[in-house]
Amino acid sequence: MTRKNIKKRKKLSIKKLLIFFIPLILIITILINKNQIKCYYLSKKTGYQEKTIEVFLDKNIYQQIKKEKYSKTLDNIINSEYYNPKYLDSYININYLEKENFFKNINSLLDLGYTDNDINNIYAKLNNESINIIIQNQYIKDITNIINLSYFKESYLERYIKYLEKDNNNEIDTSVTYVNIGLDNDYYTNVSKITNQEDILVLVNKYHVLESNYEPNDLEAISSKYNRSVNGKLRKVAKEAFEKMCEAAKKDNITIYNGSGYRSYNYQKSLYNRYVSIDGLKAAETYSARPGYSEHQTGLALDIMNGRGSFISHTDKEYTWLINNSYKYGFILRYPKGKENITGYMYEEWHFRYLGLDVAKKVYDSNITYDEYIAKNN
Repeated sequence: MTRKNIKKRKKLSIKKLLIFFIPLILIITILINKNQIKCYYLSKKTGYQEKTIEVFLDKNIYQQIKKEKYSKTLDNIINSEYYNPKYLDSYININYLEKENFFKNINSLLDLGYTDNDINNIYAKLNNESINIIIQNQYIKDITNIINLSYFKESYLERYIKYLEKDNNNEIDTSVTYVNIGLDNDYYTNVSKITNQEDILVLVNKYHVLESNYEPNDLEAISSKYNRSVNGKLRKVAKEAFEKMCEAAKKDNITIYNGSGYRSYNYQKSLYNRYVSIDGLKAAETYSARPGYSEHQTGLALDIMNGRGSFISHTDKEYTWLINNSYKYGFILRYPKGKENITGYMYEEWHFRYLGLDVAKKVYDSNITYDEYIAKNN
C-alpha cells in the first residue's frame, strides 16, 4: 500500500470518528443544557436556588416541594451537612433566621420532639443562650405556653424548667408566677436589695430586703383620734388615706385604730429577736419578719385594732368592713388566709398595706396576694 493510500485511509477513519462523536457530543451537550435550562426555569418559578432544584430533582422530591410555599430554611439547609430528609416537612414550615447554629439547633429541637410551630415560637421569643438551655434539657411539652405568658422572664428560663421538673402539680401560669416571686428558692435566699425604697409600690418580702438605715423622709404622726400605738407614724400619703378610711368607717358605726405603723430597722430587730426567744426560730418566722424584711419599715403598712382595743380578727365586724372597703382607700389585706405558702406568713387579719387606689383595687379584684400581683405585672 502506498503512502498516499495510507494517508487517505487515515483521513477516512478520522472522518468516520468525527461523524460518530460529534452527534454524541451534541446530544450530551443538549442534555446538559436541557437540565440546566430546566433548573433555571424551575428556579425562577419556585424561588429556590438552581443548585437546590438540582438536589430536589436528584432526590425525586420536586413534585412534593412544588405544592408547598417557598421555604428559605429548606433552600439553605438542603445544601448543607445538616439536612435530614425525615424533617423535610418541618423545614418547609420553619421560618429562616440568620442565627448562629440555626440549622444545628432546629435539628436538635426536632430531635427532642418540638414541632415546627414550637420552633418558630421559640425563636421568636428567645435568644440563642435560652435555646441552648432548652436543648440541654428533655422535651418540655408546655414550653410554648410558658414563653407566651405576658409575665414570662427569659432570664428565669432555667429556673422555670427546674421548678417544673420538681413540682409539676401546679398549672403552668402558677408555676411561672411562683418562680417570679422567688418560691423556687428557700426563704431568705437569692435575696434582692430593694432599689426603689421610696416607691409607694415597693415590694418587701422574704426575697426583697430594705437597707438597715432606710427611713422614709415623709413620715407623719397619725391623728390621736385613730392611733393606739407608740408606732404611730405612716408615710404622708398612707397616713392621710388611713385617716380618711377611719372617718368613713365611723359613718358606718365601725371604729378602727392604728395598732402599729412605721417601725425602724432596730425596732423590728428587737421585736423579731424577742419572738424567736419565746417561740423559737421556725414558729417566729411564720408571723414576724426579720429586720429589713418588714413592710412596717416602709411606713406603708400597719396593724389595725378594733374599737375594743384588740387587733382585728376575722370574726369582727370591723374585719368584714375592711375587707369590703379598704381597697377604696388604697389598702389591701397583705397576708390573707390560704396564701401562707406564697407570702411566707400566717394569716394576719390585722395587717394592711397601702398601695394607692388603682393597684389596691386591681389586687382586690384579682383576689391574689401583692406578691402574685408584682410577679405578673413587673
